[in-house]
Amino acid sequence: MHLRRFLSHALAALASSLLLLSAGPALAQAGKTELLWLGQSAFRLTTPSGKVIMIDPWLKANPKTPAEYKTLENLGKIDLILVTHGHFDHIADAPALALMHKARVYAPGDLNQTLNVLGVLPPELSPRMNKSGTVTPFADVPGLKITVVKAEHSSVYVWKNPDTNKNETHVGGEPVGFIIELENGVKIYHMGDTGLFMT
Repeated sequence: MHLRRFLSHALAALASSLLLLSAGPALAQAGKTELLWLGQSAFRLTTPSGKVIMIDPWLKANPKTPAEYKTLENLGKIDLILVTHGHFDHIADAPALALMHKARVYAPGDLNQTLNVLGVLPPELSPRMNKSGTVTPFADVPGLKITVVKAEHSSVYVWKNPDTNKNETHVGGEPVGFIIELENGVKIYHMGDTGLFMT
């Protein structure tokens, strides 16, 4: 009975890929937090202090992304990028956005190492981080925290080698999810593409 209840709730949560964990007082502060779905698993989150976080940015080739946002410049400023795993439909536009805005990309640690080694992103834009790690990415917003959590899926990074013009498959690290704690105490859980799991 408990397993059936758990699976029922888990499936409902997976249907949206993004789950509000605790609302607290933030719901009374309408207009201070904005979450914009951009197709697939891509979201643009604007926090109460105005920080803009992109999650799993696959936009230019995404059939569900609104036409205006297929031009990356139309997204406005981006302060931080979160990537759950190395599949193209989650990371495709992350490097371009990171370089355009000098925004750090938090992703599975081994995926970021691959991006560094291949020269896709410099180390200062792709810091290593692993599951259960928590960062406070903005010195001027100490209440905003990102925690990397477990996810069950796969992760490889396919890179077109400019010398051979052929695709190569590289280490993508273990897939992750993110718990984003906003400065007003609201917590958002982005699951990426996780399958069901029990701990």
